[in-house]
Amino acid sequence: MATKVFTTDLKIGMFVADLDRPWVDTPFLLQGFLVEDEEQVRALMEHCEYVMVDRARSTGDEYQPTATSAPGGAGTTRVVTQMMPGKVSQEAQPGTPGAVPPPPARDSLADSVTPTSGPPPARPPKLAPSRSGAPIVPPPRYGSEESLAYPGLLGRVLSGIKGLWHKEPEFVAPEQPKETPHEFEARAALAPPGVVITTYADQVTVEEEVPRAREVVAKSADLLEKLVHDIRLGQSFEIERVQEIVDDMVDSIVRNPDALMWVARLREQDIATYGHGLQVSVYLTAFGRHLGFPKNLLSVLAQIGLLLDVGKMRLPKPLLEKQGRLSGEEFEEVKAHVQHSLDILGETPNFDPEVILGIGQHHERMNGSGYPKALVGEEISVVGRMAGIVDCFAALTNHRPYAAAVSSYEALRSITGWGGEFFHEPLVQQFVSSVGVFPVGSMIELNTGEVAIVVAHNKVRRLKPRVLVVTGPDKTRLPHPSMLDLLYDPKMGGEQGIFIKRGLASGAYGLDLADYYLS
Repeated sequence: MATKVFTTDLKIGMFVADLDRPWVDTPFLLQGFLVEDEEQVRALMEHCEYVMVDRARSTGDEYQPTATSAPGGAGTTRVVTQMMPGKVSQEAQPGTPGAVPPPPARDSLADSVTPTSGPPPARPPKLAPSRSGAPIVPPPRYGSEESLAYPGLLGRVLSGIKGLWHKEPEFVAPEQPKETPHEFEARAALAPPGVVITTYADQVTVEEEVPRAREVVAKSADLLEKLVHDIRLGQSFEIERVQEIVDDMVDSIVRNPDALMWVARLREQDIATYGHGLQVSVYLTAFGRHLGFPKNLLSVLAQIGLLLDVGKMRLPKPLLEKQGRLSGEEFEEVKAHVQHSLDILGETPNFDPEVILGIGQHHERMNGSGYPKALVGEEISVVGRMAGIVDCFAALTNHRPYAAAVSSYEALRSITGWGGEFFHEPLVQQFVSSVGVFPVGSMIELNTGEVAIVVAHNKVRRLKPRVLVVTGPDKTRLPHPSMLDLLYDPKMGGEQGIFIKRGLASGAYGLDLADYYLS
């Protein structure tokens, strides 16, 4: 539980667990901090209207909850006790920095994804082996659906994609489930003017695409390293080389987006220096594929993701790695990275104007609170809005020098909470649909106690992905991780089968995602 406190009522000793806006839009670089002086209070008043205070982690007199009282009363603090918007609390556990107490049962992740009784659906051919290695016997068909209890915008997003869970899967020749005319119209309405959208179908399985995806990630990492080197020396970079890598990335995502998302996420620690741009590029291109954009526009999105932060190479490294709040001057200097990026790209001839546009707008926000131009609503291009959503998601889910990563599920909850005011709400809904409630590469805990990593989504039921089980119920690392399809292998989970209990942040229980690759 957290308490909503207006910034005019903040006091020293309160622990700020969340803001009323994206963290990446503020000089507060930690995902939660203790208010220690009046300067921090003034800074919060400057950037936020209210914050969420975790009184269990507050100190002194602020440790005990304050009774709610009428606004404006002498000596009173206006508070409203509620769950943090866009957040899912986690139990304290090894490898989960800043974990907070779990929420009430009605809002728990376990309740949200717990299926009702009923046998699983009919099995298609050629499934991955069960973790026991024994032949899989087709179970009978489901008689009922999972009951969902997601609140707010995320609930509406899930309701909008629930129809995807009723179709029969196609594993031999993977196909995207048929969408309703309303779903198609919703995607078409988000396309830039004059763009005719399509519907992509997976051409290969994740396992088949992973080797090519690894090659794309390796080449992209090498390219980014060379770009950084050239920029620091004041040299222009080779646009032809960028286009070559982008073409390979687009082709891989068109064949099967899960493979590249899997490899990029698992290599995040290995390529930490340049991993943010690579992950933004992968997620942004997969987002465009979901919307049905043609390949030339997917190429634009891939370039935006790779290059949106190249301007940071012109900022002092100590500034980028500073732990704690930035001063007003430092925050303005960091915000200048957008213009630095545009200047660098402006020195390179023949760059696509749409790429320049998206990079220049990825920090703009729908309510005009963004930068560098404080654009409002329709003034922000579609690619700029998309880039802003994905950039924020990647920032929240990656470890940084000044902040621990949150789980992908938490990040999606946060972004949906900011939808409408800061991000374009229809695009937020489509982004959740494109990456799944638990995106590929997410670390999760099953109701059996085992920890697993999401490998691929089941198009029929988004809450029943294929996962790689990496620990036993006691969180002990398994010497031989095993594949488990939650849709077709519900053994050992009791009457309700095996289901996802909650999302975990990268590094939970001391597990390193980079240790796990599909063979």
